[in-house]
Amino acid sequence: MAPQRTRERSSIDDIIDVYKKDVDLGLLLEGLKLTVEQRLDRLASFIELAEELRSSVRAAKSAKV
Repeated sequence: MAPQRTRERSSIDDIIDVYKKDVDLGLLLEGLKLTVEQRLDRLASFIELAEELRSSVRAAKSAKV
């Protein structure tokens, strides 16, 4: 068996560690259990919500004027 190489840590590794602590692995795993179609349905729902929010913001801005 070949000896396992260990590489030195870089500043990038430190940055990745900072972000890793805020990653919800449970949420990632839940998403990976979905089929492609289910993921696309979620994306479509999110886009629809974003469009509704944009419309609401535009309506609120025009009502102020």
